[in-house]
Amino acid sequence: MFNVSHDTQKFSQHALPPSSASGEFVMPDDNTVVSVDKDGKPVSYFRDDIWDFNAFFNVAKDIKSKYQINFYPEKHQPELLIELKQRIYFLIWGAKGDLLHMEGNTFRKLSSCLNTAKLASIALRVFKDTSVSSFALLRNELVLSQLLYEQKRSAEGTIWSLLKSVSSLTQVNQYFPEKRHFWLGIPEGKGLTQFAKQFSSSDNGHNPTVIPVIYEQLMGRLVRDIDEVYSKLGDLRDVKAYAKKYQMTEWQAFHEFKTIEGSCFFTLSAFTGMRVSELTQIDSTSYKEVDLDGVTLCTLRSWTSKLEKLPREDVWACAPICKKALAILTELNDDYRSVKGDIHSSPRFSFDFGRHGESISSQHADVALNVSNIRVIFTNYSKHLDITYVPDEMDEVYRLLNPIISGRFSPVKSRADGSFYWHFSAHSLRRTFAHFVVGNGLVTLAALKHQFKHISLSMTAIYTSHAEVLTLLGIGNPANVKKLVENAEMESHKTYLRDMFDHPEAQSGGFMKAFEGNPKVLTDKQFEQLVKETRGANKSTGFGRCFAGFKCSMNHLFEPSSCVGRDCENLNINRDEALRWQERHKRIGYKIQQMKEMGFYNQNTLARELTDIRSAEKVMRDHNIEFERFNLGAL
Repeated sequence: MFNVSHDTQKFSQHALPPSSASGEFVMPDDNTVVSVDKDGKPVSYFRDDIWDFNAFFNVAKDIKSKYQINFYPEKHQPELLIELKQRIYFLIWGAKGDLLHMEGNTFRKLSSCLNTAKLASIALRVFKDTSVSSFALLRNELVLSQLLYEQKRSAEGTIWSLLKSVSSLTQVNQYFPEKRHFWLGIPEGKGLTQFAKQFSSSDNGHNPTVIPVIYEQLMGRLVRDIDEVYSKLGDLRDVKAYAKKYQMTEWQAFHEFKTIEGSCFFTLSAFTGMRVSELTQIDSTSYKEVDLDGVTLCTLRSWTSKLEKLPREDVWACAPICKKALAILTELNDDYRSVKGDIHSSPRFSFDFGRHGESISSQHADVALNVSNIRVIFTNYSKHLDITYVPDEMDEVYRLLNPIISGRFSPVKSRADGSFYWHFSAHSLRRTFAHFVVGNGLVTLAALKHQFKHISLSMTAIYTSHAEVLTLLGIGNPANVKKLVENAEMESHKTYLRDMFDHPEAQSGGFMKAFEGNPKVLTDKQFEQLVKETRGANKSTGFGRCFAGFKCSMNHLFEPSSCVGRDCENLNINRDEALRWQERHKRIGYKIQQMKEMGFYNQNTLARELTDIRSAEKVMRDHNIEFERFNLGAL
């Protein structure tokens, strides 16, 4: 990766002097250099309408506009635009011409400067046909109110971002004469948030959390699809050979490869919670297994710019299925890649749909799988998954988990026949990863903070709301007591299985129903064989036992409520566990009643508790335990 911090000195040859003879800071003129390439040669000048920073900073082959500032002069008051450019210049360079200079203890990121420039430019367009020619006039309440009125119909988040960006330009007041200083008179922090909420007529909401029944189907599909494709790993290097071997046209094989590509990136996102920008930085060597006290930990290595101001290499805990996904991406059409083994280079072709039967006619330059293109992959693969959303069955939980979702973030998309399917985005997978691993007791909030590369714990809490948590690194037992634990687990496992086959009438779940033959006449040899087959595969939470192990569609994210709801063939619940569900039902109902009496509801918690309540009621029905159905509407 290009080392930005080491090479920024190449910019210094174009630095301006810190001040004039009178002590005032020197303003940039038309010929002042604002960006250079990796060799230090000028790329953009102050006079340009577009300032381009791609040559130095676009290391991920991302879309060029992400590293550009387009000032659109035709949309601005001319004098105000000149001052905007001056302020952006000082924001990036400072007075000494040091790129991304230190300001106190703060090191400015170029991405933040570019974002500030773009948003401030949008906000200030309102003054195009006015006499507002200086930032100093923004101190006037009437001038500021004109800016706010223009944004009245925008969402709260949009207003906050625009005001924050304009306010950020007060940081460079020191480079201007005092009479040109400005401020907005709007409080920072929570005050700015409240101000944006007050002036907004709508709410932007957030990316949705995937509801349990949809999430379960997704994880199952990903594991199954990756396993199936991995079994064909040796055939993936050549799309033409693949088409011939599996008796399909080259057009069909090409589209199957695109689907495989989607399933791999989906898997890497779903089982790590990575941002799309972090997915663009992994490569074929990113998967590493680490031994910790005899326990093997699965990790992915990539780059992040969230914990540090400059990109740094970091590590993400992941599930074993990620190893297969990465291996598939490495092989996929590699014979046609311009750079062998580059998982972010995706070959392109033209096709002849004539008498040769949808065959490849020519090859084009590879598509670079940057942030924008990976988002397109997510959209296309969501359509391929086509997981059905049933409003009558799912609306209740969806509204509880996602009380505020704007139309553009809605995951529920319609089909041509009027039915609905669920659309996934990388950020909704990230939010859902947080909700389930924290909310279901799988990890600590602090561990999730590190996994998500958040700067503060409060940012992580936004994703998880109320949550308590697992171990992202997958440590089950300390290595020094592992043998003792394994022996005790085996005895408990045998006892549990013997009770199941001696008392089949006292069991529920799909395990016994799916069992072939008559379990009452299981011989000792057959029983011992079953013990051996399920050894190490069983997992209990005290409310049921799963016999799938890593064959489970949730890939060791065992959540009893969702498994109960569909009578999973790997799940068994005996009488003692059913009685625990009865107590759980009472306890959750009492907790929700307390929430009502205290005058508040936590929607994420309520949605999770409602799923447990409905599962408890199913278990009690299966075991003929009397209960009173919980009525959410009565609250």
